[in-house]
Amino acid sequence: MIVIRSGPERLARVAEGLRLSAAMLGMDSAPVIVFLDDGVECLRRGTFTDPTILEYLLVASDMAGIHALSDSVSERGVTDGDLEPEVKMFRVNVDWIASEMAECGSVVTF
Repeated sequence: MIVIRSGPERLARVAEGLRLSAAMLGMDSAPVIVFLDDGVECLRRGTFTDPTILEYLLVASDMAGIHALSDSVSERGVTDGDLEPEVKMFRVNVDWIASEMAECGSVVTF
């Protein structure tokens, strides 16, 4: 599982998480990708100015799915209209995240 908690002010950390997701996808090992806390701000349109990092996000969205903690999305007022157009965000709750963590071999937080 890859957990993105860092916000846009720490894009280098977020980019590393997305690079890791791309590497995992390249090895046919689809990660569970979860954005929470300030990380949900990174899903807003225009956050990534580096086209390669944006492409990592879009590929991750298409191939693995992007999950976001519902409470974090609500607290920050992020709507579907705020997202990068091709990002498909699935809202999840804490129980879902805990269940997925229990199934994953490792959890990496950025």
